[in-house]
Amino acid sequence: MAISPNKHPDMNDTQDIDGTDGAADGATDPVKPAGVSEGDVQMLAYPTKAMAPDLAKSIVGLLICIVMAVIPDMLSIIQWTAAGLALLFIFYFARTMLRFQQKIYISEYGIRLSSIYGGTAFAWPELSKFRLRYFSTKRDGNKGWFELTIQAHGAKIVAESSLVGFDELLDISRDWAKDNQILVDDVTRTNLMRIDEAETLVKAAASERKHGGAEQI
Repeated sequence: MAISPNKHPDMNDTQDIDGTDGAADGATDPVKPAGVSEGDVQMLAYPTKAMAPDLAKSIVGLLICIVMAVIPDMLSIIQWTAAGLALLFIFYFARTMLRFQQKIYISEYGIRLSSIYGGTAFAWPELSKFRLRYFSTKRDGNKGWFELTIQAHGAKIVAESSLVGFDELLDISRDWAKDNQILVDDVTRTNLMRIDEAETLVKAAASERKHGGAEQI
């Protein structure tokens, strides 16, 4: 399903196929108000290949810390440090597993997060916070990931750029942030510009390859 920015439906005009107003259903599931088909809802999830390295790192780190913590001749300060690091790796493993089983559902009407701890959802017109952060894994900043945080009242949803469908989520939430006149901070503005520049470069490179191939023919 392709979600088209700047073409938001009127939430008050949503009706069921029998002509009844869909507000009641929309209150419980803003992603799929009455009259909206399953085909209008897109499910986003984290791929296994993106989670596998994080799970492997947390398991290996945990095993190393456990070994260091139980070696009899090891200095006490090292053992206590290893034990503390082991707790961090456990937290990291649990966080990765939680993220792996999360599912995010989006439509032109709203967004819903589903996880083992329950879920949260809100309609796009309720969006009140939009923030985009970038975390670099290298000093030059050329490699890393984006983290998108969107919120409406007490409902908050956080998604990372490894999420399949992250671009669609970013586009629609960014568009609604503009429609809702949400003020974004300088960091978010800078990261959005970075994404726009990257997309422009990708399109330019694709166009160059296409025209180059045509000339060779």
